[in-house]
Amino acid sequence: MSDLKKSFYCSQKFTWLSVDLEKSVLYSCCNATAEKINMPWLTKNSGQLFNTPTLIQERQQMLLDQPVTSCYKSCWEPESKNLSSRRTQLKTTEKTHTELTVDNPEILNIILGTTCNLTCVYCCKQYSSSWFKDIASNGSYLDHPRFVLTEQEKVLSKLSQVEIENSGHYQTLLNELTKFENIKEVHITGGEPFLYNNLHALLENLHSIDKISIATGLGVNNKRFQRLLEKIQDKSKIALHISAENIDKSYEFNRYGNSWKNFNDNLNYLLDNKFPVEFRSVLSNLTLFGLLDFYNKFQNFDILYIYCRDPDFLSPNVLDDTSKAQLTETIVNSSISNKQSIIDTINQPCSEQQRQNLSVYLKEFASRRQLSLDIFPKNLLQWLNLT
Repeated sequence: MSDLKKSFYCSQKFTWLSVDLEKSVLYSCCNATAEKINMPWLTKNSGQLFNTPTLIQERQQMLLDQPVTSCYKSCWEPESKNLSSRRTQLKTTEKTHTELTVDNPEILNIILGTTCNLTCVYCCKQYSSSWFKDIASNGSYLDHPRFVLTEQEKVLSKLSQVEIENSGHYQTLLNELTKFENIKEVHITGGEPFLYNNLHALLENLHSIDKISIATGLGVNNKRFQRLLEKIQDKSKIALHISAENIDKSYEFNRYGNSWKNFNDNLNYLLDNKFPVEFRSVLSNLTLFGLLDFYNKFQNFDILYIYCRDPDFLSPNVLDDTSKAQLTETIVNSSISNKQSIIDTINQPCSEQQRQNLSVYLKEFASRRQLSLDIFPKNLLQWLNLT
């Protein structure tokens, strides 16, 4: 890593905490690798969830300008190639903290679990129960951690949502989260939060927080979605962060499990009822086609673009040269705010192994769902030997 930037500081290590209540893991920023929570340690050190030995060590490394291993995939690797990273996107490189121990996070991300109706093309069993069921029923796609089931995941899959929520670990972590003071923002994610029956109870417990966001793919039955939203009293403090990047058939392929109509019905309900709405669009090689159509339809909304880097064969640069040229021309003539970063990422070279893995994955993904590959250009399918 000698070619990386000298400064490895990121303020998220001092301000952000993400806690997965179902799996009992935490993340030291929005994109770091997971740390298994040592529950016996937490019992002895109640109220110190934001100061685990691992978090303290990572902050120490940050202050010494040493690269933290858990940040390699999301930040150090792309930065070594002069590409946009998570920390450069969020502008968190300025040193804001010097103390290793921090009483409370400023931003708390609560991961409710994996319950989700969708198998988005770039997602995995870590975030979607539907992805888990696919792999459990049909086997893995490739020898990659995202597609290989762990023993913990197999055990959790046998438990109901109620059983998981009533478990000792789940309740202990919920209790720990109530001990944080002066939190500025709370993000609630999943899975699909609107498939959790206790979502409203959680929101009531967070009534003192002024800024709350809920991440949703809108892949929920209309009546259920509306019923849960009707329980929210103060709509002004709840923002909906909607995951989407395509429209029509491209949407239904890449966000398999939801229809474009259902997506729009739920979105229109949010807009009709004055809920603040923002979009989160994942840039993978398979979602780039039609990205401009989505931008043109929703350009009056805030759109945050998130780069897919894992698995690496779904990265935006794993494309044939013709597709890269066509996408570059389309994007460069658009009004997308960070278009140069997107173009630079697309035009990075890719390996033969990435091409082969993408071919195997895309063929299997479409076959299992009986989906047509016609939404993709012929030159891409020829490059992947899928014609």
